[in-house]
Amino acid sequence: MATFDELIQKLKSGDDAERAAAAEQLGKLHSLRVTEPLIETLRNDPSPMVRRAAAEALGENGDRRALQPMLETLNASESLLRQSVIRAIRKLGDPRAIQPLANTLENDPDRSVRHTAAYALGQLGDPRGIQPLIQALLQDSDSNERQYAALALGEVSDPRAVNALTTALLQDSESRVRQYAAYTLGQLGDPRAVDALTTALLQDSDTTVRKYAAQVLGKIGDRRAVDALLQAFSADEEISVRAESATALGKIGDPKAIDALSQTALNKDEELTLRVAVIHALGNIRNPRSTETLIQALNDDAWTIRYNASVALGTLGDPNAIDALTEALFNPKGDEQLPKAVAKSLAKIQHPKALQTLLKAVNEVDENSITSWWIRDAALEALAERRDPEVIPVLVQALQDQNASVRTQAANALHKHALAHPDIILKLPPEDRNRLGQILQDQHHKELQDELCK
Repeated sequence: MATFDELIQKLKSGDDAERAAAAEQLGKLHSLRVTEPLIETLRNDPSPMVRRAAAEALGENGDRRALQPMLETLNASESLLRQSVIRAIRKLGDPRAIQPLANTLENDPDRSVRHTAAYALGQLGDPRGIQPLIQALLQDSDSNERQYAALALGEVSDPRAVNALTTALLQDSESRVRQYAAYTLGQLGDPRAVDALTTALLQDSDTTVRKYAAQVLGKIGDRRAVDALLQAFSADEEISVRAESATALGKIGDPKAIDALSQTALNKDEELTLRVAVIHALGNIRNPRSTETLIQALNDDAWTIRYNASVALGTLGDPNAIDALTEALFNPKGDEQLPKAVAKSLAKIQHPKALQTLLKAVNEVDENSITSWWIRDAALEALAERRDPEVIPVLVQALQDQNASVRTQAANALHKHALAHPDIILKLPPEDRNRLGQILQDQHHKELQDELCK
């Protein structure tokens, strides 16, 4: 990189691009020495491009002495320059900029500049910047302005922001503004929004608003929303809203939802996307009452239902599911992906029987069966996540397997164990340590070769 003196000389170049590049590099020096030359460039350079670069460099440099010159530049004729200045002011984080930015938000003739000012006010997080944003959200005649004000309010944690956003959610005539209001309430995650969100979920005419409302209610996690979510789950005409409501019910975790969710999980007339969302919700509720439904779903005709039911059973973690998962592991019905999902779920269930199933699966050797390889591969990958001492001998034995993929999976699993507990590898006999090192080295060379051949 050029020195300070060299960059100062380049600021005097007759080439606009060279001056702009010099200004950018000066900002990266993060030195008080660059402030005055950059201010001079911002004020007097004939090129708008160079002045933009100077503004952005001043923001990057972070010296608040640049604030006043930048505020003066908010009156420049070029809208792109005004945007660059506002972004730089935001980086300075100086509260003295609040009122000038509020004035820009209200009065600048360019929509993009006003949007940039709204975002900057939100990012600065000063309570004095809230009211201009609220005013824009609730009173501006331009729906685009209201949208950006809604997003900007998501950057501040102020009770007034929640009140304004819930008002916009329930009263704004434009669906896009209501969508942004719902989305931003999700960013804030404030329980005071629950009543407005449940109203929007059940009454708004716009599908996206209802979907966002369900999503945000799940994020907030307040049980006051359960009845409304159950109603939307059962009665909304849009599958996407029903699916989001199911997901939200899973996040809230109230067992009250299990019966309604279970009926839909096993209903083959329902859309697969909805059933998948419901299955994961049942797992997330983490109540043993969900176990039987998920076990039944393991035998569904649709592979995606079987797969997701196995994943959900791992989330649920109920030992009563071990027998059903074992059956699914050893009889995947031609589904290559199912054994991996089942094995991972068994690894999550902290019960000796689950571990024994995985250890048995590693030795499920049938050289003429592709299914046998799927099962062994899945079991080895899952055992990498277990830290039980009886896992190590099985993995070491697999290092000598005739199948190269099995050897690689065993080595990878041992490597993961070693990262967590290095003493494990040190306790291995020398020949096993050497074998493990050779396999990992060969794998690394292959990956490097594949990368070079791309």
